[in-house]
Amino acid sequence: MTSRPPAPLTWRVLADSGERDVARNLALDEALARAGDPRPTVRLWRNGQSVIVGRFQVVAAEVDAAACAALRVPVYRRFTGGGAVYHDPGTLCLSLVVPRSDPVAGGDGAARPPVSLPALYRRALEPLAEACRRLGVAAEATEREVLVDGRKVAGVAAWIGGSAVLVHATLLVEADLEALERVLAGPGAPGDPRWERTKSRRVPVTSLERAIGHRAASLPGPTEIEAAVLGALTTATATATATATTTASVATITTGRLEPGRVTDAEVELAERLLAERYARPAWHAAGTS
Repeated sequence: MTSRPPAPLTWRVLADSGERDVARNLALDEALARAGDPRPTVRLWRNGQSVIVGRFQVVAAEVDAAACAALRVPVYRRFTGGGAVYHDPGTLCLSLVVPRSDPVAGGDGAARPPVSLPALYRRALEPLAEACRRLGVAAEATEREVLVDGRKVAGVAAWIGGSAVLVHATLLVEADLEALERVLAGPGAPGDPRWERTKSRRVPVTSLERAIGHRAASLPGPTEIEAAVLGALTTATATATATATTTASVATITTGRLEPGRVTDAEVELAERLLAERYARPAWHAAGTS
């Protein structure tokens, strides 16, 4: 039986506000996912220079503390799992929030259906790969990242709640790759069960700036890049990851209509509370505990 594509959605688009306060940005991301009555939301944002570790990671094992101190790069923790990443204003962040019951999350209309993580990751990664192609860079979406010439240019993480799911990704546009390599060169913690379960997977990285530079072209501005991402989100072509036993297939996923929106008062209130309880507390970022 041929499965039907997900029904089109009307997405609220939250454009980059210019806020570069890392703690506030992370608090808002969580608030958008946890606020009641979740709305299908696309958020484009950028952070100040920082390292962001996954919810359950060991900071001392993931980052090079000396490099962070020398470069004045603070370390924060997000509420989703996954590995440590580097943010700066040259990194475009994309967050997608949808009700858990929606087919976008793999749902079937039930109140709390099981969520397909590969499908959820694909929802963010395929449009980012398509946006790269629209900008003249050959890119391929795999199960957890977007690759350009075999190097990672975008990665993804997700959160599954009772009523909503969130998937967010980073696209290295003109990020400081030298700083990235230095601050993420953590010593590891072999033998530590927590680190063994949560350690980051280190892979070679690149950026759109570097890829486009190799082609003797100029890097598009932020507005053009964000327009390419939003355009790719409107109707994304999803390519299933090929494995040794399966053949890649292509399916069209209609994402629906995108409309400019704003953060609600309830989301602002929750973000402020999360900031006070969590994101403004250095102890939480260091250890992941209150």
